[in-house]
Amino acid sequence: MKQLLLTNWHSMRWIRLVIGLFLIQQAVQYQEWLFGFMAAFFLFQSIFNTGCSLNGCAVPPLKKNKNEQ
Repeated sequence: MKQLLLTNWHSMRWIRLVIGLFLIQQAVQYQEWLFGFMAAFFLFQSIFNTGCSLNGCAVPPLKKNKNEQ
């Protein structure tokens, strides 16, 4: 778990962290629950390195057999 949290911090992970922190600030300042939920979503993605990146969630193309035309 410690290795997951402390390694592989790439640019998209930092961007998600900044967006999450910004949304927390907005949630507190404007007292909006929606900003808080969005902040939690982005912070979860940044801390645990989840989410789609560079076609990570894309469906792979259908592979055809050599016998099919």
